[in-house]
Amino acid sequence: MRSWSLLFSALCASIVSVLSLVLPFCLFLKLYHGDLFVAASERSAQRGIEVMLYLTPFLMIMAFVGFWLIFRFLRTPHKMFEIQRFFTVIRCLGIVWLGLIFLCQFLDGRMAEIMESLIFAIISLSVFAVPLLIGIWSGNYIYLKKLNKKWKFKPALPLFRKYKRLQFPPL
Repeated sequence: MRSWSLLFSALCASIVSVLSLVLPFCLFLKLYHGDLFVAASERSAQRGIEVMLYLTPFLMIMAFVGFWLIFRFLRTPHKMFEIQRFFTVIRCLGIVWLGLIFLCQFLDGRMAEIMESLIFAIISLSVFAVPLLIGIWSGNYIYLKKLNKKWKFKPALPLFRKYKRLQFPPL
């Protein structure tokens, strides 16, 4: 990708993917009204929402860097929904994620608990696959529809287009 299209595609992908992760989580905390997933000293759902909203700018910066790297090292998209591109990204992310978990387990000396960590890694990778997929699709959309002028959107044909050249006799 070219530099400006890469920048705007990564920016849009990071915003959309982080909001697709943060908004449902905050709605879940708001509707739950319990102390599930609250990571603050005050045990209320409102405090959990505040923590998530404080973390959102950091998540957007990290997602921007991640999507910039993804769009930088992969080839330019030709279609909006490229499943092969998503599988390539999730495979690379899974290898890095499992490598980091294995490294942390090895350095901590807890190799006997590796199965629990692998289950956690698979669950967390599947949770983060949805915002990753949404981000890749939105980045492809921005690149193809908005920034790349060669690719034009062709709307569906109108209902009566086939009768356009039909000549009526004069009245």
